[in-house]
Amino acid sequence: MPLTPGRVTLADLHSLWTGDVHYRVSDAARPGVEASAERVRVAAAGTAAIYGVNTGFGKLASVKV
Repeated sequence: MPLTPGRVTLADLHSLWTGDVHYRVSDAARPGVEASAERVRVAAAGTAAIYGVNTGFGKLASVKV
């Protein structure tokens, strides 16, 4: 079943969580997902600290990983 932005229900998320159904990113959403992944990859490779990308969370927010 494809995951389409703006059309995912709580029931869909529950099925995904419990493993009842296998999902994939919809073809229409794939370019956006790939572009986002590339931005995160570039940001993570840089020297700037980006919360949750190349730092920890919460108390570890200032710790680069």
